[in-house]
Amino acid sequence: MTISLYDAVIPSQLQIIAAVRALVDKAKAHCEDSGTAPAEIIGARLIEDMQPFSYQVKCCREHSLGAIEAVREGVFTPSLAAPPDSWEGLYEKLDEATSGLKAVSEEEMTGFVGQPMEFRFGETVMPFTAENFLMSFAQPNFYFHATTAYDLLRERGFQIGKMDFVGMPRIGQP
Repeated sequence: MTISLYDAVIPSQLQIIAAVRALVDKAKAHCEDSGTAPAEIIGARLIEDMQPFSYQVKCCREHSLGAIEAVREGVFTPSLAAPPDSWEGLYEKLDEATSGLKAVSEEEMTGFVGQPMEFRFGETVMPFTAENFLMSFAQPNFYFHATTAYDLLRERGFQIGKMDFVGMPRIGQP
């Protein structure tokens, strides 16, 4: 059985983006229920020198749909735009990623195979083929940021588990 680039990237990213969106739902509900200021969670960091929750969510979009957009252009340059500072902004990033990824066709992804691609940031230039960029650079970054968003909430005592990360209902729950 052969697996396509589309199958290796798009379905799992849609699954995890939906899971991250559900984590944002839980964070928002927590703030509303507990009276916690949204900025306390949106700006939360695991450790001082790491980026906040909002950045992790932003990067889920950057390393999923943003990676596809970059392959189309032939170059990926990380966005230096500030991450969203509101629930609405976080939802917007995730919803953009979802709708954009749903619009990607298997034929388009097949056409990417072998296409030259570069990562550029400052003086750093890293050459890739499109498929190597998506699988060895974008995909690991995507999962890193989704995991870090999950970890930020878990570290703050949120009652979430692995099934929340993978976007599966817990046994006995809808």
